[in-house]
Amino acid sequence: MASCGSIYAELLSNIRQISLAVSLHSPSDASTQVAVTADGCSVELRHRGETRHLVLPAKVALGGTVLPIQKQNVQSLSWRLPLDPTGFSPGLVFRPRDGGEQRPPSWSAADLLPGSEVSCRHCGAAVVSKGALTVWKDLPSENWAEMMEFWHCHKPSDGGHHHAESNGQTDEKSLASRGYGASSHISAQKSIGFADLTTLLFAEEDCQSITFSPSGYESRSADRHALAETDTPGSQPRSLNVFCSSCRTQLGFFNFRAAAVTLLKWQISCQSVSGSAPGISECLAATLISIIARSASSKSLIMPISESTTSSDDPQPSMDNALHIWVLNSGIVYSSSAAAAGGSTPAIKLLYRLIRREEAERMLETLTCDAQEVSLPAGALGRVIQSLDESNRLLPASERLFKEWKVGLLKK
Repeated sequence: MASCGSIYAELLSNIRQISLAVSLHSPSDASTQVAVTADGCSVELRHRGETRHLVLPAKVALGGTVLPIQKQNVQSLSWRLPLDPTGFSPGLVFRPRDGGEQRPPSWSAADLLPGSEVSCRHCGAAVVSKGALTVWKDLPSENWAEMMEFWHCHKPSDGGHHHAESNGQTDEKSLASRGYGASSHISAQKSIGFADLTTLLFAEEDCQSITFSPSGYESRSADRHALAETDTPGSQPRSLNVFCSSCRTQLGFFNFRAAAVTLLKWQISCQSVSGSAPGISECLAATLISIIARSASSKSLIMPISESTTSSDDPQPSMDNALHIWVLNSGIVYSSSAAAAGGSTPAIKLLYRLIRREEAERMLETLTCDAQEVSLPAGALGRVIQSLDESNRLLPASERLFKEWKVGLLKK
């Protein structure tokens, strides 16, 4: 039997309301009824002998109320429902049903368990053995070295006695070694795992069952030093691709500058306090929120990185297109009767559109560009686009487009 329609609800915490939209598969008539359950936590749709039910993102004040239908013979209905003042508190997204505050990014240092095994998410092969890591540490933001110039009024001069040449300039080389200047960088350390928003970073000697390659798995080598020796002087690549030796899935990259194996969070498994397993959507959402906090920029250009191989689950990657994103609201909660997973979902609401890579590069080169660049493997970018297109179909038909942009929801 065909469904009577779909229900979409979005929490508008800033005005303490829930936006409720019903999309019917046939025009409304005398049989159409939308009612809030007695406890104020759900709504029920009845239409032409069929019923649909949805749990709301938060409790509303209209428990037991049949909502008025403004017009008959239409397929789109909408309301604004006031929140129950006893069941909502600013800053608490899921109260009262889930009782939790907005969550920090998945797999931060505080979330990851020391000594836990890190394995390939596709085949389960261990790439960092259990007990190899004694501690986890969070990596600073990408521009931490440049910000050192602003954190201190005066650069240290190594005790006040070490200066460069006769011109009295501070010894820049000494300062760089202490974290001042853009040339500073983080290096891997044995037995320590580093975490940032999208990756985990390890010393090479802590890793096992991984294969290095400058391109595809076919040109692989278990010894990255052998790959470096085959290169002509001055032509060493900035990084190598890192593969699981068991299933040949690309797990991440090896960075020569940091002498570190960098693994993508969505390609690996690791034990955590939260028990979470972040996907590409959650990682990108954390990145976009970080960009807004760091630069106050709500626009980003997601540029594809060439991949040698992709998972069979990935859409066919394209290096020809970039994804232009404009964040509208970084902290919504929604529920939809058409979503595969039930319940309330925290998300970023955004506008997105595909543009040619050449256009994106021209935009980034202009002095007036208001978008921040984010790089993702082409296969991962394909999955993000697929996820956004799926979320677009959850929205009411009248809210799916804005000029040349599509409206999407990025799960946090």
